[in-house]
Amino acid sequence: MSAAEDYKKKLGQELAELFGGEFKFYKSKLELKRKRADGFDVIILSGSNKWSPLIDVSFYFGRNFDAARKVEKALGDHPMPYQIQQYSPNINSMIGLGFTGDGTWEVNIEEPPHDLAIKIKNAIENIAFPFFERFSSLKAAQEALAKDDSWCFSPKGPFYHMLFKVDAALGDLEHFKKWSECLEDFYIEQASEKISKLESCGFEI
Repeated sequence: MSAAEDYKKKLGQELAELFGGEFKFYKSKLELKRKRADGFDVIILSGSNKWSPLIDVSFYFGRNFDAARKVEKALGDHPMPYQIQQYSPNINSMIGLGFTGDGTWEVNIEEPPHDLAIKIKNAIENIAFPFFERFSSLKAAQEALAKDDSWCFSPKGPFYHMLFKVDAALGDLEHFKKWSECLEDFYIEQASEKISKLESCGFEI
């Protein structure tokens, strides 16, 4: 294990403690998860370790829906951490967020700041928490993904599977078929294979 990864694991554990057990921390994935009625809120610590001991720390955040995990299971796909997501350095692109703080931090892990976990907790509360509330339902996620909402990654190209799984979970593959006309042929072919697989196995929510 690198010193940078070890530092992030300690940082994640400190964050979990600061949240008072609201989130469970998974060290192997640097992942904080909070159970919701229809799934999970997910935060994953990230950033560059390239110039260790100087590293960048940031975080991905997203919503994971129970119904979408059933789609993944039916397809035999590797489970994804979330079906709609964003990355903390992109906060300036999240129109209307209104948060003026940092979304990424440079850290010397040999002399780390004592208050970094507190700063990241504040950023999570002001960036990720509004995101979690905005996309609390599959329908909200569907609408945002389909219109390239500034608060989430676009599903066009290799991320098409995010909208595909949300639409399948909603029982609305007709919506996906119409939307997917904007994709390159390569991704349309991949999606068509997934649709056929779902239909052949009689998938139902």
